Amino acid sequence: MKTLLKWAGRVGLGLVLVVMTVLLGVAFEARSLPELRNWHLAAPRSEFAASDAEPSYDFEDYLAQEAAVFEELAAWMLPEVPGVQQDRLLRYSEGGPSDPDQVMGPWNRTQVLPSQGTVKGAALLVHGLSDSPYSMRSLAEQLGNEGLSVVCLRLPGHGTVPAGLLDVTWRDWAEAVRVAAEAVGDLAGDGPFYLGGYSCGGALVVNETARALREGTGPVADQLLLCSPAIGITAFARASNWHKLFSWMPYFEKSRWLDVQPEFDPYKFNSFPKNAGAQMWELTQALQASLAELHADGRMGRFPPVLAFQSVVDATIIARDLVTHLFERLPRNGSELIAFDVNHVLFLDDFFKQDPRAGLERFFHGAPLDYRFTVVTNASEALHEVVALTRDPGSQGDQRVALGLAWPPGVYSLSHVAIPFPPDDPVYGSEGRPGGGLMLGALAPRGEKDVLAIPASQLLRLRFNPFHRAMVDRLDATLAAGR
Repeated sequence: MKTLLKWAGRVGLGLVLVVMTVLLGVAFEARSLPELRNWHLAAPRSEFAASDAEPSYDFEDYLAQEAAVFEELAAWMLPEVPGVQQDRLLRYSEGGPSDPDQVMGPWNRTQVLPSQGTVKGAALLVHGLSDSPYSMRSLAEQLGNEGLSVVCLRLPGHGTVPAGLLDVTWRDWAEAVRVAAEAVGDLAGDGPFYLGGYSCGGALVVNETARALREGTGPVADQLLLCSPAIGITAFARASNWHKLFSWMPYFEKSRWLDVQPEFDPYKFNSFPKNAGAQMWELTQALQASLAELHADGRMGRFPPVLAFQSVVDATIIARDLVTHLFERLPRNGSELIAFDVNHVLFLDDFFKQDPRAGLERFFHGAPLDYRFTVVTNASEALHEVVALTRDPGSQGDQRVALGLAWPPGVYSLSHVAIPFPPDDPVYGSEGRPGGGLMLGALAPRGEKDVLAIPASQLLRLRFNPFHRAMVDRLDATLAAGR
């Protein structure tokens, strides 16, 4: 027995040494990242934390605290120096083409958009990780056109400097959503209350709904509206914060970062700290456990209808977790999942590593579903035009509807970041914005390799949804049914 314990101890010690060696190697490798700027090193001190939300704390307090955060942000802005072009394209270059105030205004902070005329309901919309409320702008405008009061919440650590994500926790985000949901639920009055979210925001509004059902406190939304919701992410993210073994030393400070890039995007961080991925992992694990608990005790029967939009290929989240952890547990309550297929026009299929059509077969040829499933796909392999193939709950067949839309030339799929943005979005659309400046959705740079400061893969990632109009039509139908 002693020999066995001694052997186990040696194996355990060996494994610890191997892990420490790997982590130390990663820490040394991180030193090759670009130099950290002041927006990578410190964040505004006024930022909200879950511990701030005492019983008397409300949404007005949150907005006041956020105002203090943005007063601090002035310390990070670079003044314009006549004749000096360096840093001109950075979002922190005051008056530059990527300064949010020069683009579409203060969409890095919470937006409260009152309804025009009689209030017909209210909606709380929550953006994604490293994002800002701007990603909810198009959806907010659509809901506003339907007579809803809309709040686009800024999550703690977002919209200011990337360093804001170094120490934030997912509980800070969840508590901010809870505070906002209580206020927006009251704002809805006798009308419907909607919760919507993109990516991390999608996970947070599902989490808030599950919390309200589990604890019996706070408003439960009448409908959830989700874009690329992060119900699950890769398990590698769980180890993201192991860098803390070394990153407390100034020599290894860069090991806190997964990526360090120029901050030229006015409404999204390009640099990404490892803590952000770790917090996202913890959120998805807590959310999945919460949904499993509701399912086990029968309370998923009270879960509100869900309308979700998801690309079948997604490099950021695990798309199938949306089905297994959420949709397959929903009651037959009018929920719908709309998936955007890849472009299957003839020669493109030969370039895909895997054909996603195999994963879609189960939706049309498997057991009857308790939700409506729609896939937007090519009308045929010879056409760029797309159709919607729909299977209704309990049905064995499918319906086919032409959408009057087509794949743009050269586009082979949607992406995680594309779903909420229309083609004419002033920043991320294919047409860019009037007056010049960076047209992020239209960038398709060609030239010599290893020249650009930004990976070409990031610049070429699709940033808008060519089928956004189909999304809006389906949203309008959902809102009409809710009324």
